[in-house]
Amino acid sequence: MKSFRTEFKIHPSPKSIDHSRKLLTIGSCFSEVMGEKLTHNKFNVLVNPFGIIFNPVSIFELLSLCLQQQKPQDDLYLNRHHKYYHFQFHSRVNAGSKKELEALLHEKLQQVNDGIGNSSHILITLGTAFVFRHLATGKIVANCHKQPEKEFKKELLGLDDMKRAFEGFYERLKDHNPKVQMVLTVSPVRHVKDGIPENQVSKGLLRVFCDQLEKQYQDIYYFPAYELQMDDLRDYRFYKDDLIHPNATAENYIWEKFKKSFFQPDTLDILNAVDQVQKNLNHRPFEPFSGGHFDFLNQLLQKISRMPSNLDFTEEKKRIVEQLKQIEAYQQNEKPKPGDESK
Repeated sequence: MKSFRTEFKIHPSPKSIDHSRKLLTIGSCFSEVMGEKLTHNKFNVLVNPFGIIFNPVSIFELLSLCLQQQKPQDDLYLNRHHKYYHFQFHSRVNAGSKKELEALLHEKLQQVNDGIGNSSHILITLGTAFVFRHLATGKIVANCHKQPEKEFKKELLGLDDMKRAFEGFYERLKDHNPKVQMVLTVSPVRHVKDGIPENQVSKGLLRVFCDQLEKQYQDIYYFPAYELQMDDLRDYRFYKDDLIHPNATAENYIWEKFKKSFFQPDTLDILNAVDQVQKNLNHRPFEPFSGGHFDFLNQLLQKISRMPSNLDFTEEKKRIVEQLKQIEAYQQNEKPKPGDESK
């Protein structure tokens, strides 16, 4: 009897990733999941600097804005509950005044401009083909910031809409960084608020769009995160309680497939070593102030010192040193003071 799964072959990326590379992730919340796993494994990655962006037009427009070093559209700023937002950015990108937000957006756009120029891979996760058009300006927005529904018109992007936005970005991208590879994924997160049939249409459009780009451009690779969730795993056991988002088991499974697609054996060896260090750091000792744990932490510091020099363990080293100091202070206080030995 076959297992209740449908596994399929994933062709490896033509351009592998190692720890010498710089990476950028942008798009839906699933791009943050992958970005966090890359960060955890000590890759040099800029993760979703604009916040969560679901639709392809907003993603490519923001990237084009970076490459052209232009300011965000001035009539898309919003003042809500004593905070300033911008309709082209996620709501977590906000400030206490318009001037402060302008400075923050300028900083983020410059950061991404620099990141694109130095990156070997840009990982873009598309969430939905549904968009909201701001009626007052006629612009497609990345986030409605909880404004009244009457201020927007909901639309379904066509393939031509997505292609126009992409082509404007792609031409500027290749001028800026001719060697960069783009990795496209369709998010496995289900947008059920659009309706189940409507979500299928939306995801189908995104998948066809990615397929057309991959066939047209040699430097574009499609990673099937959506298919792994929907067809390989294909069970509510692999979703969170909301039955919308993949759970940790599913995320880890997709990550393992990603590793096989992008990492060479020597990089996988480094990942195994990093994973062991991370597990040791999260180890909860039975006697946290004992000499045994003190020796364990010193050995962990030595293990980190033997890791490749381009891996940043600054925060981990600080944590270990702080714990060592605490153990030393505890043991010093526990030693009997002069004259107390006879007591």
